[in-house]
This record gives sequence, C-alpha cells and structure tokens, in this order.
Amino acid sequence: MKRVLLIMAIFMATVTGVSAKGGLTVKERLTSEQDTIVVKMANGAKLILQLQNIEQLKAFQNYSLDSLMLELNKYVAQVDQMENTTTGDKDMTVTFNTEKSKDGKAEQITVTVQEKDKKTGQVNKERHEIKIGKTFKVDVEVEEDGNDTKINVNVPDQAERDSLKAAEKERNYKASKFNFDIDLGYNNLLNTEDFEVPDLKTLGSRYVSLNLHLNSQVGGRKSPFYIVSGFEFAFNNLMFDDNIIVSDVNRVTTFTEVPDFNMEKSKLTYSSVNIPIMPMLQFKRENGKDGFLIGAGGFAGYRLGAHTKLKYQENGKTEKDKTRDNFNLSDFQYGLEGVIGYGSVTLFAKYNMNDLFKDNRGPQANVISFGIRILE
Repeated sequence: MKRVLLIMAIFMATVTGVSAKGGLTVKERLTSEQDTIVVKMANGAKLILQLQNIEQLKAFQNYSLDSLMLELNKYVAQVDQMENTTTGDKDMTVTFNTEKSKDGKAEQITVTVQEKDKKTGQVNKERHEIKIGKTFKVDVEVEEDGNDTKINVNVPDQAERDSLKAAEKERNYKASKFNFDIDLGYNNLLNTEDFEVPDLKTLGSRYVSLNLHLNSQVGGRKSPFYIVSGFEFAFNNLMFDDNIIVSDVNRVTTFTEVPDFNMEKSKLTYSSVNIPIMPMLQFKRENGKDGFLIGAGGFAGYRLGAHTKLKYQENGKTEKDKTRDNFNLSDFQYGLEGVIGYGSVTLFAKYNMNDLFKDNRGPQANVISFGIRILE
C-alpha cells in the first residue's frame, strides 16, 4: 500500500504540477477543495487526479499514460532492489519522458531511502526529490510507523521558485551575446550640387540591412552600458524621380535624362558589408522588460557590388535592362550611425561620410539612411 501511495504522489507531482506546500497527508490532499477525478481500473486499482484548473486538465492530455506507467513500474522494481540491499543511506536517480519535454529539459526523480533496523521498532523514512526541469522541485517524504503510513508532499511556493529561477539566470549570465536584427528604411542624398544628381523617389529608395550584432554588457548584469559590434550587410537602393539613365563615360559616372522615354523605373543599387562600433545605453523597466535605449557610434566597411536597373515600355512590351558594374562608386564605406527607442520599437539613422562616388569620377553626394529596426 505504501508503494501505491508513493506512486500516486509522484505521478500527481510530475503530471499535474502540485502547487500546495506543507506536510499534508494523502488523505488530507484528497479531501481538499481541488477538483478530484477518480478512474477505477478493472483490477480494483484507482487512478486519482487532482486538478486545480482547466489548464491542468488540458495539459494532462499530452502525457502518454502507458509509457509513464511502464517507467513507474521500472521505478518500483528499482526501489524493491534498493530495499533488499544492506541497511544505510542509498541514493538513486531515475529520469523519464525527457524526449517528450517541450522545453528539452528532463523530468528527473531523485530518490533517497533511509531505513533503520526493523527490530528496534524505530520509524522508517524515505525521502524522494522530484525535479521538473531545473527550477521546479517537489519533495515527497514517506514515513512508516508500524501499520501507519504517512506521505508528505512539499512544493516550493512562488517566492522559492522565483529565487531558484533568479539563481539559475545568474549562473547562465553571459556578458556578450549575439542577436540578429533587420533595419528597414529609406535613402536620401545630401551635399549634392545642383543639376548633377537627379532627385530620388522617397518610397522607391529603400534601405535594408541584415545585422548580426554582438552586444557586450560592460559593468555587470545590472549595468545599462553596452558596446555594440558585429557585422551589417546593407543594400542601398537609389531610385530616380525622372527618366534617368546612369552610365559610365570615360570612367566618369553621368546621369542622362531622356524626356521622351516611357520609363517606369530607373535605379542604382549597391551592397556593402560594414562593421559598427557603437556605445549604447539600454535601461530596464520595473517589470524587467526593455525600456529606453540610445546609442551612437561609427561604422566602416567595403562595397560588395552594384548594378543599375531600367524598366520601360517599348512597342507595347515591358522591357527590363540590368547592368552590373561598379559605376565608379566608392569602395570603402565609413560614417556615423545611431539608434533610439523604447521597448520593442527602435529607430536608426546612418550617415555615410564617404562620397558616393570616387574623387572626380562622379558628382558630389553623401547617402543618409533612416528607418526602423526590427529586433529578433
């Protein structure tokens, strides 16, 4: 009977997540205000489920009772073997349902059996520690005195669980972490000379950057100060407002307007890889979520490729011409960038201090990009 009650206690603790605390006996738990479901087996045995809410009942459907009872049968056999060994303290650990755990953490049962000489009439005790994951622990204590058997189930309260989670978080703390984010925005041209660079279509001159940032926290886990570095793969689109053809004439990039040309799209696109170095302050709110952040720094990089694309109508058909060339664009990229945000909303701005074109190989212009950063 003692082992049946023990199995019931372990089964309830692991499957339904017992939330009571204190030395309650099995009888006291069965008469509590929790909803109780009793399943009668053909052999006269009973399966008792104590449920605190409908969520526990729904979660119970995810467990395979056949496989769980097979594991518990193995566990009972091991306890029998332990009890038949020499007296003294014995430890045993049984792990089951690891592969079915959604978070990948094992549901672990640690059993400690303490027995004394039965001839003395002293109380025999068994203590069983059930660990679900790394932070949730349940203690099951079996005390047998003559014909009386008492089972106490002790579960840590919310404060103890929070303390365990905080300690686990402290152990897993890393000062530097990689994160992936995406910059989406628009480009514009500054410091241009009149009539040398045509106007841009704002919505068509898009900016996209795929970023693998390394955020290094300086001053400990409570410090708001970070250094952001890593890699940024940027794509700059410059779409022109008029019927513009970009060409390389005698190693000089020119923009020629063709008024009578039925053009739908004309753009110059180039890509680059950049390495940022940006100090940043990121504060936390009282609930632990991200609060206000602000950062500013510089970047340096190299242009990877470039091309122009024309889309126009000719003889009633849509034609597309794509030309790959460097178009005398500057190879080395450098400039300033900054971010500002609150919570999950972060805005960025980026200014290329290098000229868009090489010296005397194209008109004067600098690119500025701005938009929103999507955090992953």
